Amino acid sequence: MTESGYQDREQSELKHYAIKLYLEAAARILGSAWDLKYVDCCAGPWNSTKSDYSDTSFGIAFEVLRTTREELSGRNRAPRVACLFIEKEKIPFSELDTFAKTKNSSDVRVHARNWDFAERINDIVRYCSSPRTFPFILIDPWGWKLAGISQISPLLKLKPGEVVINLMSSFITRFVNDSATDLSDLLGEDFPELRSLTGTELEFAVVRKYCDLIKREGDFAYVCALPVMKPDSDAFNFYLIYATRHAKGVEVFKSVEKRTEERTHVVRADVQKRQRQERGGSLDLFEPTVLYRERKYQQLATDNCERAKRRVLDLLQTTGEIPFDDCWAEALQYSAVYQTDLRSWIDAWEKDGTVLVKGRKFPAELLKRGCGHVLAYQGQVASS
Repeated sequence: MTESGYQDREQSELKHYAIKLYLEAAARILGSAWDLKYVDCCAGPWNSTKSDYSDTSFGIAFEVLRTTREELSGRNRAPRVACLFIEKEKIPFSELDTFAKTKNSSDVRVHARNWDFAERINDIVRYCSSPRTFPFILIDPWGWKLAGISQISPLLKLKPGEVVINLMSSFITRFVNDSATDLSDLLGEDFPELRSLTGTELEFAVVRKYCDLIKREGDFAYVCALPVMKPDSDAFNFYLIYATRHAKGVEVFKSVEKRTEERTHVVRADVQKRQRQERGGSLDLFEPTVLYRERKYQQLATDNCERAKRRVLDLLQTTGEIPFDDCWAEALQYSAVYQTDLRSWIDAWEKDGTVLVKGRKFPAELLKRGCGHVLAYQGQVASS
């Protein structure tokens, strides 16, 4: 069932679920070598129903970092951990400030600031620039203007560092064709070219364009997009855009994406059950997942698998020979595409003679990142 406190805002549950999984994994990995700082640029709280704020991004982040530091301390590694929670509006900030003052300690330093984060970017950069510190930046604004590339560029350029941005794709696609709306800071000066697209092709192009700009501006090696569906309709609400400079980060985030996808279907099945009961007034005889209906995510997975497959094949045809790791990195940046998909394409290409796999230690060795496997293009792919 949907977690208590999230009814009618299940998209927030899914967002928080993904952020929690990501931070848990990333903090354990990076906390063994770095001190950690977490910055929530638009913290709120918004629509929280829990007295401990465990249904907010900042409450979740604080608890994850606190417990991670505790776990690492037991292994003789206690990183310095600090959180900076930023909120522009005065009323929610007063709650945020109280939370920060309550949680601030010598183990985890917690501070709240009543800032418009876009006007205090340089202060945030200074906060994140301590020696041997790895910052995690969450940018989760209302609307899209505060996600503009020029606004957040200094945060993207922080090295080391990783960024998660909430991209309100459902709003953006609605305004692409509005001549009065300038989306160039989100999608580049050539964004009017997107107006020739519609439906899923437009949505994909918007997300991909934004990811490419984030990658270029921050000199990131990888940018992934995790889709979050609307709880009560077959559509995507927003994407969590994740930028990293390390392949291990992609590995972690794709695991987060897969688990969030699974959680999405459970949550939405519960919503559909509740809607059926409200309409008919009777109880279902079956579990919510039995009657669950969804097409949008399946379509995204199908379309993106085809897009990623074509992209990997283009790389092979262009270069003639390419490390498996490069194919892996390219394919997995597409939403709803996973390592198993990539392996299935390569298996089919091997069988029809399109690709030769080099570097296997034995014939049945599973293709994995970091094992030195290389793909060599052998000829034309048979049309499917």
